Amino acid sequence: MPFAAVVTVKIEGDPAVGQKALEEVLVPRVKALPGFQRARFMRTLDGTTGVGAVTFDTEANAKTGLETLTTNRPPEAPAVQNTALYEVFLEV
Repeated sequence: MPFAAVVTVKIEGDPAVGQKALEEVLVPRVKALPGFQRARFMRTLDGTTGVGAVTFDTEANAKTGLETLTTNRPPEAPAVQNTALYEVFLEV
């Protein structure tokens, strides 16, 4: 059963700078983690809050993924506001 690591961030300043850090630094790190399956990165319409949801094959791999998403972040990356692990019980 898959599990998702979910991170909420506060977006301040130039969103393009944060998006570049996400695409060039964080996403390659996450995709290389054991058990990575897929990821979705979203932001509110006003561009002030972002959410990343990364799905892994096991709970243990999701915990490792969550650690990667929240530590050793580039200085230009948005500040983490909240994190959570979820069990994925249905995909459509």
